[in-house]
Amino acid sequence: MAEGLKRTLGKPGFDPEDYAREIAQKSDGDRDLLEHRQRVQNLQDDTSLALKKNVYQNYMQFIETAKEISYVESEMYQLSHILTDQKTIMNSMMQMSITDKEETPKEKDTPKEKEDKKKNLSTLLEKVEGCSHVTEVPGRYLVHSGGLVELDPDSNTQIQRVHTFLMNDSLMVASWIASRRGPVHYKFQALYELDSLAVVNIRDAGPMKNSFKVLVFPDCRVFQAESPKAKREWLDSLDQAKKSKAAADSQKKEAQVKDDAAGDSFDRNNPFADNDEEDQELPLPPHIKRWIAQSAEEMLRVDWIQELPEDLDVCIAQRDFEGAVDLIDKCNEYLEEVPQSPALKEYRARVDQRIKHLTEVLQHELQGLQGGPKAARRAVLQLIKLGKSTQACDLFLRNRTMAIKRSLRQLKMEGSTTLYVNKLCYVFFTTMLEVGREFQKDFSSNNGCCSAFVVWAKTELETFVGMFARQVFSSKTSLSMVAECVEMAQHNCDKLCEIGLDLTFALHSLLVKDVRRAMHDGRDQIVEAVRHRSMEEKWRANNLLTPQACRELVKEMEDLGLSSFKSLMYDDCWIKLTPNTITYTRQLLQFVDQCLKLYQPELHMVLVENVMMIVRCVGKQMETALTAKEYTKSHPFIIKNASFVFETVVQRVERRFQEHVGKPAKQFRELRTDYAKLRSLARTPTTEL
Repeated sequence: MAEGLKRTLGKPGFDPEDYAREIAQKSDGDRDLLEHRQRVQNLQDDTSLALKKNVYQNYMQFIETAKEISYVESEMYQLSHILTDQKTIMNSMMQMSITDKEETPKEKDTPKEKEDKKKNLSTLLEKVEGCSHVTEVPGRYLVHSGGLVELDPDSNTQIQRVHTFLMNDSLMVASWIASRRGPVHYKFQALYELDSLAVVNIRDAGPMKNSFKVLVFPDCRVFQAESPKAKREWLDSLDQAKKSKAAADSQKKEAQVKDDAAGDSFDRNNPFADNDEEDQELPLPPHIKRWIAQSAEEMLRVDWIQELPEDLDVCIAQRDFEGAVDLIDKCNEYLEEVPQSPALKEYRARVDQRIKHLTEVLQHELQGLQGGPKAARRAVLQLIKLGKSTQACDLFLRNRTMAIKRSLRQLKMEGSTTLYVNKLCYVFFTTMLEVGREFQKDFSSNNGCCSAFVVWAKTELETFVGMFARQVFSSKTSLSMVAECVEMAQHNCDKLCEIGLDLTFALHSLLVKDVRRAMHDGRDQIVEAVRHRSMEEKWRANNLLTPQACRELVKEMEDLGLSSFKSLMYDDCWIKLTPNTITYTRQLLQFVDQCLKLYQPELHMVLVENVMMIVRCVGKQMETALTAKEYTKSHPFIIKNASFVFETVVQRVERRFQEHVGKPAKQFRELRTDYAKLRSLARTPTTEL
């Protein structure tokens, strides 16, 4: 019944309306119509499923056909190339003289012509960036050059402007530099050997005018000349250059065979030849050389060896870098067993071209990579396997430099300077630690790169110190904040010792200038305060008004290291010192503690001289009071204050200095002379108050 329904619906003149009307007339009710509708629906589902299966089968066949077409197209390119070479060789053989006459003087280049050819080729270095390796080949000279427009082979749209240089053995393509400076106008893009390319003329059709195609398997590039005359010049020049190259290669091979035969005959017949086997190896007979060449060619005819260059192109296009490197390693191991021959040299040149391309792709991968240090491991390891550890190290460190700059730029100046500096130190030194660990993993077998890492770390530290100094060492920053920030930097820098990198000395040397200036600024502030307060000094005991305030002061001084300060208190709220002396003591001891946090061996004398200058400034104030007539009765009290400063406070400074530095500061002994001078100025004996 389903087949009958299928035939009915599939008739050529089928009319849906007539069919629906006929079904409605024959049916007994709604039930028959619903059953018929269900049958039509089932037939529709079966038909849809069958169509899907047919589409899938046709799609698979289409894919297989496309692969076959691509394979046939590549074979046609190769066949066209081979036919062109055969035609060139036949023409050159027909033009050769049967009697092997030597070249006439007209065929040889004069010295002037040779010099002009070298000069023309040397101009490439001035015009084209990155083409030094092109001009280094001996015997290469420029035949023709000009500007072209490269078109897309599929859409026939313009891609870019190029400048093409035709040499006697190769074709070089260079792209225009938009923002150029100086004499350089172009940038090297590609170099194709004339032996490996085929030129196809394209008929003018639509936008494709004055165009020709250059086939270099597996690439296909289309170029457009500015006029029909320019196109004809390019086609003629390319054809003539390929013919001349083929003829020169043929003559070179024949000359080499003749030289080998003549050399063998001369060596056999020369009575003056050196026959010492220990000093000179005997030349191989011609038949042995031919046998070696044939053996090498047979070993290179292996299927996987012949397909290896194309397989490398596929791996690079698919970004299968590991597979490409494995193929290269396998190829190098196999080629070590192949005898040296021209065929081997030519094959290695093809493989080396792919290796160079793979290296450039990996380098570009590293340059544009973003993320953590582990993200660069893949490209770095493959470059190391290719023997490019130096380039891998340089690009890896450059990549990390950009990552550090991005991380530091993301920090925002929010809150206090101390909070920002804490985040700055943490981000920088943590990133450096991660880079160091990843570097040790990736370059564990390349010890020569360690020095490059140390130099890089030193350079990055200099950049960090520049940002650090701009935030910390400003005129508004106090010495206590400077000491706290520097201590943070030193603490985070010590983390690098986990990877065997100690940059503490480098950090100190970069900060020493700013730290010295900060110490001098702190000293000048204290000295200025002493001079200002000396004008208001009355040389009277300090009344703190309440016992609580007195106890708090005693506690503060004991925390600063003056354990005997309690003995200066009397009557619950009185201190046997002036308010200014207490203030000087507090400022001096805090200054010493802050400077010791910033201590470096280079700043030893700076710290000692600053402390002595502050103490002597206080002593100068006391000396002025002792020589003034209005303070004659206060001499005992003044000497009491001097004794506290020059004996108790200075001794505390000496002990604190020795605890931190590990050796005493002998220069502080000079202050005893100053104290003795003050005692000699007193007109009455010193007594307790």
